[in-house]
Amino acid sequence: MALALPSVGTAQAATRALAPDSATILVSLLARPVGTETYVVRDAGRGSRLTAAVRLVDRGTPLSLDATLDVGPDLAPTRFSAKGRSYRFVNVETDVVLAGDSAVARDRGITAKIRPIGATYVAQGWPPLSARALLVRYWERHRRPPSIRLLPGPDTHAARIDYRGTDTVQVGGRATSLRRYAVDGVVWGRETVWLDEQDRFAAIVTRIHILPMEGVRADLAAVLPELQRSAIADRVDDMRRVARDVSPTASGDFAVQGVRVIDGTGRPPVSDATILVRNGRISQVGERADVDIPGGMRVVDGRGKTAIPGLWDMHAHASQVEWAPAYLAAGVTTIRDMGGEEPFLRAFRTALADGAGVGPRVLLAGLVDGDDSAAFGAVTAATPAEGRAVVERFRATGYDQVKLYSMLRPEVVGAIVARAHDLGMRVTGHVPRSLGIRPAIDAGMDEVAHMPVSGDTASRVVRDVIAALAAHPVVVDPTIPWNELLGRAPTTPIERFEPGIRGAPPALAANYRSVANPTDSAGASEALRRQLAVIRAMHDAGIPIVAGTDGAVPGHSLLRSLELFVQAGFTPMEAIQSASLVAARAMGMEGDSGTLEVGKRADFVVLDADPLDDIANVRRTRWVVRDGRMFDPGALWRAAGWTP
Repeated sequence: MALALPSVGTAQAATRALAPDSATILVSLLARPVGTETYVVRDAGRGSRLTAAVRLVDRGTPLSLDATLDVGPDLAPTRFSAKGRSYRFVNVETDVVLAGDSAVARDRGITAKIRPIGATYVAQGWPPLSARALLVRYWERHRRPPSIRLLPGPDTHAARIDYRGTDTVQVGGRATSLRRYAVDGVVWGRETVWLDEQDRFAAIVTRIHILPMEGVRADLAAVLPELQRSAIADRVDDMRRVARDVSPTASGDFAVQGVRVIDGTGRPPVSDATILVRNGRISQVGERADVDIPGGMRVVDGRGKTAIPGLWDMHAHASQVEWAPAYLAAGVTTIRDMGGEEPFLRAFRTALADGAGVGPRVLLAGLVDGDDSAAFGAVTAATPAEGRAVVERFRATGYDQVKLYSMLRPEVVGAIVARAHDLGMRVTGHVPRSLGIRPAIDAGMDEVAHMPVSGDTASRVVRDVIAALAAHPVVVDPTIPWNELLGRAPTTPIERFEPGIRGAPPALAANYRSVANPTDSAGASEALRRQLAVIRAMHDAGIPIVAGTDGAVPGHSLLRSLELFVQAGFTPMEAIQSASLVAARAMGMEGDSGTLEVGKRADFVVLDADPLDDIANVRRTRWVVRDGRMFDPGALWRAAGWTP
């Protein structure tokens, strides 16, 4: 149902010029306060100027960004400039000048002349937060156009805004009405923005790169949790809309006939096979002659195609609803989220489990860090008792694992591991700085995220660490696509190794293209080669290796992980198993998932070519089946804001 804008707010937006304004916005990352944005709006002759200063500290790393935005009497932008960092690896250096029907945009040293058509605004990632109020007011002033071109990005970069309702909150004993909007496109996906009764910026729920971020005007800080609940409800409604709009190609009881089946067990493929799906499970799978298809059952022609088990991403950060269709489009049917904001993740997981959304199954590893100024996230533990309490709370709210972070002290780690094991939970995560890899193994960590060892595999030190990992044994998710992406030389186009970036939403692609790594292509290649050699050595030692991405290019980077594992020396079958059977086994779910066998969940991917011939064929997805519902990946990519 369409919602009409409040008549008072519309009238004010249409007739009132910008009033002088200034405020401090309190900024949080994973619900942890990380700094501020201060802004001032003042008269600038024929228009107004917004000046904003962002000062954040993320895990001990300072992030500083300064921006100005000039707008005319009709709130149309005339100049925008921003310089600094909007995330630890995202560099911003932008200047856009608009005059008449043309614009000159300078972005990280590249100058382009643009002739924007229709409604046009300026944005470069999330900052400044305060500018979102001006964007919404521009939208209102200009009769709410269906889309607004955003500079300095490509002509496909556009914002779409919806009025979603009014939240009435109590501030200082007074009822205050805040208008709520969904803004799609400034960052990847939808963010929620609130304006107050005077059209001032009130609050925002958005993302810093792929991690959840909030900004709230200091005088409204007490009502932020209430606003967040409202934003989550809107996002779940968005998931329901996607579920209505993206219809499955087949569902219920159906058969895929004539397909080549790689079941993921390691057994040889079965050519000309039939997969029978009933009630979300694999009812039968085998050679065509051995499987009877009941009369009247829907039959999908799988000739010339290859089926593999549904894939797992064991290091996800799904901080927004758009991750759900993006993952499924890439053939990822299960993810393990490795740290986000609990209220959103629980709602996200529930919506997907109940069929209110379309996406993968969600498993949760609860993030906990030490009580330190450089900690990550709002959940911390300073003492063993606090560590045990955190584990118990995670268990009570349905988390599957505990994820350790860097600033935990040794005695707290020991308490967390012991309590988690008592409750049947496994412990994964970063190796705390206070321990190092060998003491972390001795403390009982079951899994380790990222690369637990680096260096020359001929080194005795490296060999000894690998032997210790194998003896425990510890599961490793090396997040190698993330390392490759952030470690690339600026002269190396991302498309050279990750073609999925071509279809990425402009705001997301801009983040990765802005990474300035001080290395050349030879240095980047050598760094990657050494990491792959370590992965190969761990694999050869019998250490379970699982595929994970830590975000990177959504969906696509999980497929890149398999390609990189083959480069490291895995067979294509072993690479597929790293994202299926080995992952399911690590989560204790191999009896229900991880292979394409009778009785297991009907989670599988149908490809247009055989990945055992060339592992890159995992990118050639024709259909993906999740819990017995078959989807076309193109529709899913579009639902996530991508160009298929």
